[in-house]
Amino acid sequence: LKLAQVAPPLPRSGAMPIGAGLPECSAQGQQLGVDVPVRRAAPRRRARGAFGTAAVAAAAATALGASLGPAASYCLPQQGPGRPLEAAYASRRAVVVAGSSAVATGASAARAAPMPTEEDLDSIQGAFRMLSIDPNRPDAVAEIEEAEKALCRAIERWEGPLQRPTEERARLRLARARARVLLNDIAGGKRPEKAADSVEDLDEAIKLMEGEFDLEPGKPIYSEFPDALVRRALAKEELKEWKGAVDDYSRAIKLWRPPAGTPDISLRDGPPEMGNGLGVNPLVLNYRGNALCQLGRYEEAMDDYQEAGDIFLRDGEVRQFSLSRANQALALYAMNQPDEAVSMMRGVIRKDPGVVDMHVALAAIYWERGQIGKAEGEWSFACERIDAGCQAYKDLTWVETIRRWPPPLVSALRNFLSKAPGASAA
Repeated sequence: LKLAQVAPPLPRSGAMPIGAGLPECSAQGQQLGVDVPVRRAAPRRRARGAFGTAAVAAAAATALGASLGPAASYCLPQQGPGRPLEAAYASRRAVVVAGSSAVATGASAARAAPMPTEEDLDSIQGAFRMLSIDPNRPDAVAEIEEAEKALCRAIERWEGPLQRPTEERARLRLARARARVLLNDIAGGKRPEKAADSVEDLDEAIKLMEGEFDLEPGKPIYSEFPDALVRRALAKEELKEWKGAVDDYSRAIKLWRPPAGTPDISLRDGPPEMGNGLGVNPLVLNYRGNALCQLGRYEEAMDDYQEAGDIFLRDGEVRQFSLSRANQALALYAMNQPDEAVSMMRGVIRKDPGVVDMHVALAAIYWERGQIGKAEGEWSFACERIDAGCQAYKDLTWVETIRRWPPPLVSALRNFLSKAPGASAA
């Protein structure tokens, strides 16, 4: 029987971290055969801080579902080729576009502002619907470009003659940012100007939210605020702005992590400094670790991977624990600790034999050490016993620039592929 592939899937294009290890619902993830489970959120985690007045929130809710948190999969909002609809590690913490099941109808909705027309709302609803399509569809680019245009028109009206409330303007900016980064994703990272435009939209959305906090210091934080920081970090990674990405991840993690010795209060019940009632998102710890690796800050990355793995293990998510440890193994190899890396790689595949990344890495390392039989055995297992096989790892450009193995390990794999009998054609 072949094993289902559970290799560390690909969090983003052109920004593949050392040992990504974060499950996603991307086309690349599907190509690798990633088995992504779906789990319902606990009731307490369904309604996170209210964001957006009824007009925009209702349109978004109709198109995207009341709240993406409750039925989301273990996917983060991805920024890479084929990234579909936003999703989250919903069993514990979520990164979502809108918590529209808890629409604000109080002070924000009561502000005097001209009302949008039915045509305005229909256009926005259509744009949100188009953003939820399968990005692998032949007409996906045209649909998403149309959504971007509709959101441009809406933003022009919301920020111009309508002067709608801050929450609505921020929501529209978040949606257009998603459209723009999707266009770069579908193009395989060849439209970086769209990623840059996405960062600009996220800059504005975050600034709008921060302005609200300045006006109302005691106001419970929007769940979308740390989420927007994560999205901006992912977009920055597409532009290889690693330092900026780390900074945004760190801000989000700080918001999710309450001060030492204090309870973790729900976002709905307390101000920003009180946490979010859910704890730190372990996926984002992995993301920050990945970006830190790109800066050569491996020790810090190891801490993030360790914490992420510990959280997954406490949650009973053994597979995700293994993927975090796979990240650590690759980081150890980059730190010139090959023996420790090999030990951790072997531990990962003992717990989860379907992590193809570790089998291929071990094949390359064993070959370098002259352990030919063991190298061929690991390669054969990856190619023949795991559904997705080893084909992707024959593309060294992919391994180096998308999968982003550490350079010494890429070199070892290159040597293995060039000399092992049948490896290049397996």
